[in-house]
Amino acid sequence: MPDNTFPVKIEQDGDTHTLSITVGQIEQRTEPDGFGGTRAGLEARFDLLAPGAEKPVVFFLSRLTGEPEWIIDAKFGPNGFPYFSHGFGSRVTVAKTVIPEIADLLDDVARGCGIVRHIGRGVPLNLSS
Repeated sequence: MPDNTFPVKIEQDGDTHTLSITVGQIEQRTEPDGFGGTRAGLEARFDLLAPGAEKPVVFFLSRLTGEPEWIIDAKFGPNGFPYFSHGFGSRVTVAKTVIPEIADLLDDVARGCGIVRHIGRGVPLNLSS
């Protein structure tokens, strides 16, 4: 995979901050849902390096077919400590989403990989097959 490190500018409390986001993977995934069906969608990983930080925070996300947002499945601190970790596409807890600027970046990378028909802010995910 080519270098997938991107600067992402965010506004917070009237200040602009630039985060360094390294997208490690975005791929289609299908697995049993435990209730006799399957869940299908996209699985993504990215590292977020905040200004002044030495090591990144690592996120694992999913966006299931028909969902309009990326959901954080797992988050690991710079020292590898898990803040929380749920399985791919788990929706049994309160869903946490990424900020819109990062979601837009992930949508763009997924489009560039050719694995989606429709994706975007508030747009239900439709896989390319």
